[in-house]
Amino acid sequence: MIFLKKAVRDQWSGILFALPFMIIWGAFTLWPVISGFIISLHNWDPLRGSEFIGFDNYKYLFTSDRFWNAFGNTFEFALIMIPMTLILALLFAFYLYFSKGKAKAFVESALFFPYLLNVSIVSLIWKWLFDPDFGLVTESLKVIGITNPPQFLNNPFWVIPAIALASSWWLMGYRMTIFRAALESQPVEIVEAATIDGANTRQIMFKILFPLIRPQFLFATVLTVISGFDVLGQVMIMTEGGPGRSSEVLALFLYREAFSYFRMGRAAAIGFILFVIIFIFTLIALKFMGKDVQQ
Repeated sequence: MIFLKKAVRDQWSGILFALPFMIIWGAFTLWPVISGFIISLHNWDPLRGSEFIGFDNYKYLFTSDRFWNAFGNTFEFALIMIPMTLILALLFAFYLYFSKGKAKAFVESALFFPYLLNVSIVSLIWKWLFDPDFGLVTESLKVIGITNPPQFLNNPFWVIPAIALASSWWLMGYRMTIFRAALESQPVEIVEAATIDGANTRQIMFKILFPLIRPQFLFATVLTVISGFDVLGQVMIMTEGGPGRSSEVLALFLYREAFSYFRMGRAAAIGFILFVIIFIFTLIALKFMGKDVQQ
């Protein structure tokens, strides 16, 4: 009986310990998702009020060319930005791990610094860099012999990759720091033993060290997947969705539906679809990489 009472007391202690987190998570994560879904089932007008219309907002979106254009642009951005950010962050983390030079601290600070900037500042910097008249990227291409470089932000083919590059530059530093800390926490004896056994640097990086930092790589992947699908600020400042609608992503489409046309129900439907997409891709990342982490 005493053991039973102690078990019940311990169980309630655990529940009470987790309760503040559960309340905060429910208030700021679960409830917004539920309320957003409820709003998406209504035709909400700031003047005429709310009218229940079921899944009409979703039916409209799934038959709208503009929605599918934004959907495709979002996926194109994510498919370019996510691997670019993670690969560059991992390679720079390995470089700093093996580097012994005096400039190591400077390089690490320079790579991390962009992450400290606001998205507005980052977007304005890259908008200037891509300027077709005096941008540094344009002028650099002319120097190496490309006399008529593409207007990256005014070209439907190049605009999404250009925004993805700017986003990778901004986000890469934080991911690099995660990988760098994970590498530094590994025992030095592992690398020394591999070197003695004749392993080269590439083998040590990808066959020995990378498997050891898979949990941190999984964490960075989930963060980057979320950033890849909810992109907004970069697009608004660098292109406003142009040229035409070549760079209009789902988050920008949502913003315009809500605050330009005041179609809150339709905007909520876009938001819920975006949440489902992010949730599915996060589960995929956890499923495939989580197996490797457990092994």
